[in-house]
Amino acid sequence: MRLILVLGFLLLSFGVRADWLSALQAYENKQYAVAKTGFTNLLPLGNANAAFNLGVMAYYGEGQEVDLEQALTYFLLAEQLQHEQAADIVKRIYEEASTAQRAGAEEAAAKALAGVFIKKNAQRYQLSKEQPPAEISTPMPDIPNDVTRKHPFGYVVVQFLVDGEGRVKVADAVDGFPEGAFDPYVFRTMGRWQYEATGKAHLMSVRLSFWATGSMNARSANQIIKGQNLWSYAQLGSSRHQEMLGSVLNLVSMVSGAEVYIDEDLPAPANEPDVSAWFESRKFDINIPGLAGAVSVATNEKGEIVRLLDASELTHPAAETLQGTRIRGANSGFFRLSNSLSQDRSFSRVSKKNSILVEQYHAVHQELTAGYWWKTAAANGDRRAQRILGAQREDWQFYLIQQQDPLATAWHGARLWLDGEAAEGKALLEQAQAAGYKPASELLQALSL
Repeated sequence: MRLILVLGFLLLSFGVRADWLSALQAYENKQYAVAKTGFTNLLPLGNANAAFNLGVMAYYGEGQEVDLEQALTYFLLAEQLQHEQAADIVKRIYEEASTAQRAGAEEAAAKALAGVFIKKNAQRYQLSKEQPPAEISTPMPDIPNDVTRKHPFGYVVVQFLVDGEGRVKVADAVDGFPEGAFDPYVFRTMGRWQYEATGKAHLMSVRLSFWATGSMNARSANQIIKGQNLWSYAQLGSSRHQEMLGSVLNLVSMVSGAEVYIDEDLPAPANEPDVSAWFESRKFDINIPGLAGAVSVATNEKGEIVRLLDASELTHPAAETLQGTRIRGANSGFFRLSNSLSQDRSFSRVSKKNSILVEQYHAVHQELTAGYWWKTAAANGDRRAQRILGAQREDWQFYLIQQQDPLATAWHGARLWLDGEAAEGKALLEQAQAAGYKPASELLQALSL
């Protein structure tokens, strides 16, 4: 009974649409038809829990006749979607099912898996295939003191259109925390940004980070994660809290300067997760003349680079020339090296000279990563988390377009227009405009000039 009351409170607090939490509440209240519809709608998102629950309903005849073949179908799908308990249940039901039921379930599960829109390994979504124009003047926004007192730290991820003269013409936030806190000041300042004039428009993205030095430490970071029951409600299944927890972990990682990687051998966090290690202060230094972009590397006990983990964002120098270069102050570990004047910008970290930002990766359980909670929230139906992932992954972007999400539709329409598919791009922009998305009108006007 207590769980049902908590779920009801969350639904009233956030007014969520038909998603995991509302489907679960319907199930707890024995509204099986509503629950089945809700769980079924989550299957294209690759939601393993939804598939598992549909299997349970079919197996026990909840809101329907007992259907062993259908139950096996859903449990097989849940197993394919990596539900932890599904494999054991599949083995048990196989013993109960006839040969015909097994064959029917396997065929139906294969069809259901083919209908899952969100894939395990998706291509990265890119706003543009071209190199962005060079920055000429891109100052950080001036945030008023009353805003920084209320929100001493946060970030905004912005997609924007630069015209042929190098001026920002249209911008909108696709992610940020606290949501909307810094948007007006960011957009106002971006209107004064200047890029290299190339004679053609470009679509770009930037993350701007805001925090005062000393505004967050290990203790306050842990309090933010646990504050307002954020961690507890995320664990209960609130997709809104899951999305927020992802953004908080993303922010803490940025403020602490820590990069994290998932170690599957680590146990899940206790009821009170601890990120204190992210704030341990160690000074690293490396000399790589003309470093442009970012690269992740592994070092030996002497701090020498012995392996390149990810050089996809490195534009200079050639990746192989980094082998043997020493990171001073480092020993064996994993590190990310980037130009401090890259497109991840912060008023507390950007200097006026080119320097190299060295960030050490910390091993964590997946539940202490922003990506885990964003993916969980998105699979549970949270639209904001879906948009965050849509800016990163093709599968989520195209799912949003299929759902006629105006933000995704408009910016992908602009991408098509600039890629030479003006008619298709214009149609998507007009669709987003008809849905009341103001930047769609601005994009149409800017691209028509």
